[in-house]
Amino acid sequence: MDANFMIDLGDNERITGLSQYSLSENLCKKIGLEVGYGNVALGYSLEVGPRSAWKKSSLGLGIMGKSWGAKFNYFKISNPFISSLTLGQESDEDYFHDELITDDAALLRNFSIDGYYVFNNKRFAYPAAYKIGLIQRHTAGSWMLAARYMQGSLYNSPEASWDSYNLLDCFSTMQASLGGGYSVNFVPWHKDPTGPRDEGLRNLTINLTAMPVITFVNYLKTTSYEYDYNDETGESLHTSEKVSKIWCYPMPNYIGSAAISLTMWRFFFSTQFTYNRFYFRSRDAFDASQMELPDYVDNLGFRGTFYDWMLKGILVYRF
Repeated sequence: MDANFMIDLGDNERITGLSQYSLSENLCKKIGLEVGYGNVALGYSLEVGPRSAWKKSSLGLGIMGKSWGAKFNYFKISNPFISSLTLGQESDEDYFHDELITDDAALLRNFSIDGYYVFNNKRFAYPAAYKIGLIQRHTAGSWMLAARYMQGSLYNSPEASWDSYNLLDCFSTMQASLGGGYSVNFVPWHKDPTGPRDEGLRNLTINLTAMPVITFVNYLKTTSYEYDYNDETGESLHTSEKVSKIWCYPMPNYIGSAAISLTMWRFFFSTQFTYNRFYFRSRDAFDASQMELPDYVDNLGFRGTFYDWMLKGILVYRF
């Protein structure tokens, strides 16, 4: 998250400032098992190797059909965050820049519901590269309708924020998006069974999907902590909070995915990549005067981004 602001030094002297902080997890490696029948599947996975975050939990549930599909996702991570502060320009005499990693952890939560609708579902099977049970014989594509509802929040405790450079210590956003795009399945190889039902390489499918969306419901809540500092003890006391609740104008965002699948004998192998990007910014607020700013800054403007990507490989045996 980036926050641009101005500091009034008095005597008509002002300097620019930039406060940045981010929270993420390291590369997460998992191995799991999934059992399914038809369009219903249940799976469980474990993280292997070094942990990607101090604490992490996730839950997902999805339905993927030729005509439509929906997916529910929830994840929560707790990790130290990176905070930095820049005052002035590099050419200024009083230029200042510092970056730190906090000792305390921040908490990031995200809940999303995604849905799609396929217009050309007679010639195009969107799930063909993502799950066993559907095979597309010829290259084809279709326009698709996409929708997403998302709630995300980042929480920092007053104790963790005191030693950081955050101007906005907590924020949460609620977004509803609608849009669409195009998805295509390239089928460079397909062979209908001629003898034994599952003999040899039967199908190779490559899927590419791009769906830009417009976030038309865009609500943002920010919190800035205030402290009293004791010169004698050198300790700070959290006294109050400044909270802003604003609605923002619509903005563009993006959903995309790609996959390669291979069907051979009774095995199905798929490599899948997904990418989602959703962001928010203060300049889109309907009424910027409703924003509660820290006392020591003017003209505060900020922007933040929720994004996630995933690379997954699955191997399925069909009985």
